[in-house]
Amino acid sequence: MKFNNYSSRTKAELEQRLLFLAWNSNINGLKHIVKSESILVKWLWVAVVLASAGCMAVLLTPAARDGAALSYNPDTRYLLWTTTFPAVTVCETFYATRAQRKFEANAQFGPMMKNLSYNYRRYLTNLLYGIGSCTKEVCIPCGSTVPCDLPWRQIMDNIYTSCPELLSECEFNGAAFPCCARFRRVDAEHGRCYSFNTLQHRNSTQESLLTVNRTTGPGLLSFRVHHDTEISVHSPEELSTNNLDNKFKFAVKTLEANWAEFLFSLVEMATDPLLKFEDTLVRGCRYLEDVPASLFTYPVYSYGACKLAESTKHSFSECGCVHPVRDLAYKEKYCNYTGLNCLVSYDANKNKLGIEQKKDDVTCLPSCDESELTTIHIGKKRVTDDNKEGATVNVRMSALPHLRYERHLVRSNLDLVVSLGGVIGLFFGASILSLVELLYLITRKP
Repeated sequence: MKFNNYSSRTKAELEQRLLFLAWNSNINGLKHIVKSESILVKWLWVAVVLASAGCMAVLLTPAARDGAALSYNPDTRYLLWTTTFPAVTVCETFYATRAQRKFEANAQFGPMMKNLSYNYRRYLTNLLYGIGSCTKEVCIPCGSTVPCDLPWRQIMDNIYTSCPELLSECEFNGAAFPCCARFRRVDAEHGRCYSFNTLQHRNSTQESLLTVNRTTGPGLLSFRVHHDTEISVHSPEELSTNNLDNKFKFAVKTLEANWAEFLFSLVEMATDPLLKFEDTLVRGCRYLEDVPASLFTYPVYSYGACKLAESTKHSFSECGCVHPVRDLAYKEKYCNYTGLNCLVSYDANKNKLGIEQKKDDVTCLPSCDESELTTIHIGKKRVTDDNKEGATVNVRMSALPHLRYERHLVRSNLDLVVSLGGVIGLFFGASILSLVELLYLITRKP
């Protein structure tokens, strides 16, 4: 009985509060529902309020579901632009015979090589570049034939071609510069690579990138290579990895051609500063400083650096070490002979047997600062009147860009709030003050 009385009082009080709210609220329609004496008019206003609420939900649902939105717009105000010249990476080409000859000629490590079979010596040479075939004859734990404490990094430094041995006669737009002052050592899967105009070197933040504009004209990088190389052209934040498209790479063999040219065009991408305040998945890219935890080796973010770091993480989880050819940041994790054998077997299973790691599309997103390169022409020839050693390489921009794309934020969370306020005002004549008033009228006694 007491419960029924309490329930009746609560129901009556609730009805009084709702009537008081409807009579005094500034929200359109509520007052007419309780004030009108005609049942038809009451239901008419109920239908109007429900229809308004339904229309408001239909309008706001797509915006609430899709969240922020982006647009890509072309910009042709090219007279005002300063364009960053792309990075150019030079990697020496691996020749097993030449590398093995240098290995055997080394006074410190040569005696060990002379006591081994030909296949063993060739396999040890291949290991220096992270390649080779792991057979029962050679793929054995360290300690028996090859010492476990063999200084692999020191051996590589003696066998790889150094920057002064590889490059000379460097010029940018006709101005000469010391090659090794601008061609910086960068991380790579196999062998040693030097990159011009890169952000992926430890001291890159202390150097300004080279740019071109209407005053300088299209950029031209010229240099001479003294050994066979693979050259790649890419964005300054990028690395020349296996993930880089082959159309941006070309090989230079000094015995076949002593002159080569790479002609390209460039379109840059400008990003709206407001995108920095949006979530990474919303903008669909990462800024240079937005480096995931696994990329501890690299000073700035890029898609290629991210994929290389992910690949290194997977191989490390399998073998517990990193190849000594890699960046010095991995120094404490360098492999011995047993670990190198494991890496070779791991790569063979991954590449030849089709074992692939799961793609981490959330971590490895495109860079927000990347530029779009288009290869126009790759030319190679033998110049008869050039008697110098090696080959001249020209990396030339065809013309200054007349177009670039701007990544804009079309709709942000603030736009959603503004849209919500506008739609509520359109259908109910309400504002934030009206919502505060609702709370006040509900809590106040009639």
